[in-house]
Amino acid sequence: MKYFRNAIFFYASFSEKSGRIEYGLYAFFTILLHALALHLHRTIDLNNETILHFFYCCFIVLFTFVPMQAVTTRRLRDLNVNPAFLVFNFIPVLNLTFIAFLLFAKKGLKNN
Repeated sequence: MKYFRNAIFFYASFSEKSGRIEYGLYAFFTILLHALALHLHRTIDLNNETILHFFYCCFIVLFTFVPMQAVTTRRLRDLNVNPAFLVFNFIPVLNLTFIAFLLFAKKGLKNN
């Protein structure tokens, strides 16, 4: 229940820390929404009303961008890693490996 509360109320918070489960929930829903956006993008036709699918694609990507960056920053803080590694999210193929690393990495031994 705590993870859903954090997802609803603190979705754009870059402070605090985020565990594996919370990060996994964000990653799962982001991947699902991006798959939906990709499907909508494939069905765009400029000659009929499906032109609105372009708007929906842009809205989905923008809607998921800030929360995913925020939870990634919080997860990096939980692992005691410099949050500057967030830049790996912007490299197309490396970002999938980076998400998998953050999902399976264990918490660091040193505490701040």
